[in-house]
Amino acid sequence: MDQLSLLNTFVRVAERGSFSAVARDFNTSQPVISRQIAALEDQLGVRLIQRTTRRLSLTEDGQVYLDHARAVVEAMEAAQASVGVAQKTPTGQVRLGVPTSVGMYLAARLPEFFARYPEMSIDLKMRDGAFDLVEEGLDLVISVAEATQASVITRTIGSAASVLVASPAYLAARGKPATPQELLDHECIVYTRPGIDRNWRFFGKGVDETVTVHGRFHADSSEAVRRAARAGLGIAMLPRLTTIDDVNTGRLVTLLDAFCPMKVKVYAVLPSRRYIPARTRAILEFLVAEFETTPFLQSTTGVAGVPQAPIFD
Repeated sequence: MDQLSLLNTFVRVAERGSFSAVARDFNTSQPVISRQIAALEDQLGVRLIQRTTRRLSLTEDGQVYLDHARAVVEAMEAAQASVGVAQKTPTGQVRLGVPTSVGMYLAARLPEFFARYPEMSIDLKMRDGAFDLVEEGLDLVISVAEATQASVITRTIGSAASVLVASPAYLAARGKPATPQELLDHECIVYTRPGIDRNWRFFGKGVDETVTVHGRFHADSSEAVRRAARAGLGIAMLPRLTTIDDVNTGRLVTLLDAFCPMKVKVYAVLPSRRYIPARTRAILEFLVAEFETTPFLQSTTGVAGVPQAPIFD
């Protein structure tokens, strides 16, 4: 067998933690992947992967060998990319983890992406909580919290605006707040996402203040908060991305428009390696382009399309 292919298979298995997942990525069968790993172990005379009925894990030798194998694979991929061999249409699957609001926004725009990249597929994981890129075998994570793992790299790709909303029924019963301080007299739905929780910050009209709101319903899902606001449970601060349709149809009404609720930074979290596969670059560049054209998102792209900070090494 081609030695580079064996190394590539081993690296992917180590990252994904599953023979069957790698088989799907490579459009082959699980036994083929298993035989490739066995062939590599035979060549080296050591066991690289400990197999159990429930999971795979690297042996001590496997951990040591992984760093060297990954360096070889990435060097080859970088060499190919440098001379244009890898500049063909990206192919393969990207395992992508995103916040719920971004996932709902992205799903509606995937037809355009797939029309551009017909040989790609997306395995989308949506969650408002944290992802572990390495443990979950993800290729890319979009997050509103900067990763703290030493084994990954984080790039700021933009910021997302928030908005205060409530249902017409709630406002008819309780009235509209005229200032951020008046939120203290209202039932507020608390979206417990990183960096926000019960402390809502506002700018505008010479004001820079933080209001600690209260309410009987807290949730860590933007979708649950949105539905609760539509049901009339109170006032919510949500990503504008999740409220566009509801505001346009009148199911939700925006509040305190003269003030600017806080924005949150949006990060791309990638494996810590110099070469980023073309398929991962494709979806990330697509997302950054969407940030540039969506009114409620702001990318890190500066004047004349020049990035203020590099997304890729």
